[in-house]
Amino acid sequence: MYDLVIIGAGVVGLSIAQYFQVERHWQCLVVEKEEQFGQGISSRNSEVIHAGFYYATGSLKAGLCIEGKNRLYSYLKRNNLPFRRCGKYVLAPPDRTSELERLQTQGRINGVDDLEWVGGRQVQGLYRELAPHPALHSPSTGILSVDALMHHLAGEFRAAGGDLAVKTAFTAMTPQGEEYVLTLTSTSGEAVSLPAQRVINAAGLGALEVAGRAGFDYKERGYRLGHCKGSYFRVPGARRKFHHLIYPLPTPTSLGIHLRLDLQDEVRLGPDVEYLPDGIVDYTVDPALEREFRERVREYWPKIDGYDLEPDWAGIRPHLFVGSKRYHDFHIVDERDAGCPGWVNMLGIDSPGLTSALAFGPYINGLWT
Repeated sequence: MYDLVIIGAGVVGLSIAQYFQVERHWQCLVVEKEEQFGQGISSRNSEVIHAGFYYATGSLKAGLCIEGKNRLYSYLKRNNLPFRRCGKYVLAPPDRTSELERLQTQGRINGVDDLEWVGGRQVQGLYRELAPHPALHSPSTGILSVDALMHHLAGEFRAAGGDLAVKTAFTAMTPQGEEYVLTLTSTSGEAVSLPAQRVINAAGLGALEVAGRAGFDYKERGYRLGHCKGSYFRVPGARRKFHHLIYPLPTPTSLGIHLRLDLQDEVRLGPDVEYLPDGIVDYTVDPALEREFRERVREYWPKIDGYDLEPDWAGIRPHLFVGSKRYHDFHIVDERDAGCPGWVNMLGIDSPGLTSALAFGPYINGLWT
């Protein structure tokens, strides 16, 4: 019998598995329906390490983002994995500087005490092509290679004796005393049953479906995971022109179409916000979006029209809705009130899920102790 089964082998599931297998010495199994780990949300991620100043006071996102950021930088450095603490600037038009002040105040409340106010002249001194707008500088924001992180987590997990079952879907659960009997079905149609003492549903876009198969009535209570698609355009002519991430002010639905760097100094713009019909997964990037991208980005990068834009890639974020209202926090619940102690459902693990990844295991362990 496994001490713990984790459903979903993205960066979140792998980080939880690594924590319990390597640090807690539990015997763990990770179940993944795709052919390999990290093929879902994690394969289409902006790879940004967030500082933690956007999120509401006392929210899980605020606390887990900051703890996760600290754990992540330490883990990347200790294991010689690629990352860069590049920092970012959040620019605001002069008539909206009060919004920067609110972000700085929220950051201080959350424990982000390194945010710096920067004047428009200083911004242009760094990047002459940007608008001369005041900005908030976040030196602890960074970038990493999600692929390298996942491979290292999976390697540690397996080396410590953890099991990973790919091309295997969770299909049902039956409580049996203080255990759970899980039915798992391979892509070839072969079904097996196995017992587990505890289970964590970390299935990303499929988490609500997994919860339903396990008998939890989230859908009946009006819970829905909106498929929020975000597209990116590449700016090949701007390679190596920027050394920081450049963000506009956040909107009620996103952090805005921002200038993103990767570890090869490629520049991309995105993501936008497009809600797909329920259940639809579509990663195509519509070239017609270029006009909207230019209009948005021109507000802080007026010289964008001097560059070609190329449709690049898209990702899908699992935005959690309860009824018609967006739930703006992580939903991480031990289902003891539903008569299933030791079963944890993780719903709506969107941004900053990557930054928070290494904090999820300790947080869930705290729910059980």
